[in-house]
Amino acid sequence: MQKQIKVLLTLLIALFLSISCAKNNPNNPSNINDFSSQNGNETTTGKPSWKQNANYTILIKDWYNEKQPQYNEVYQIRENVNNKIDFIVPDPAGDVSYSISIVEIIWNSDNTSGIMYGTYTMAPSWSPDYLNKWYAISFKSLSANTLSISQAMLSDGSASAETFEEAKSIFTEENNAFSYYSDLVPQTK
Repeated sequence: MQKQIKVLLTLLIALFLSISCAKNNPNNPSNINDFSSQNGNETTTGKPSWKQNANYTILIKDWYNEKQPQYNEVYQIRENVNNKIDFIVPDPAGDVSYSISIVEIIWNSDNTSGIMYGTYTMAPSWSPDYLNKWYAISFKSLSANTLSISQAMLSDGSASAETFEEAKSIFTEENNAFSYYSDLVPQTK
């Protein structure tokens, strides 16, 4: 009887440990690139702190460059299911030209500007090697009716980084990574 209890307890401990370890599995797709919880930024609401900025919801929409309509410049900024944002750039035909999964926004103190960091989930046709590499988009003048954005490009022409940490260190205003801003309005078409 004691031997059976020991075997049963051993099995229960093994089961408990396997369930406990499964929750922290780095190979679990739902945990991949979840930097908000890895960095301790997640709050009790389950949302990363960068999503709790007062102007966050204003940012989430389709934006259009109405001053230069000949470029058909549209940026779709949408929430996805993994506490991230999809930054989608369609081509003139309406197909996705490239997309980035934003994992963090570093807001400036004015709450109307900052930098979005994420990985290419669909690389642009002119740079297919960007797939799964890191990128950044700066934004400023955010209001319900305006947004200016600049996509990262360093003086050497590079526009991707190997790691999140590298992207945060090279794609900064101090490094002049953001030089040309497009002035946008909400797309209503």
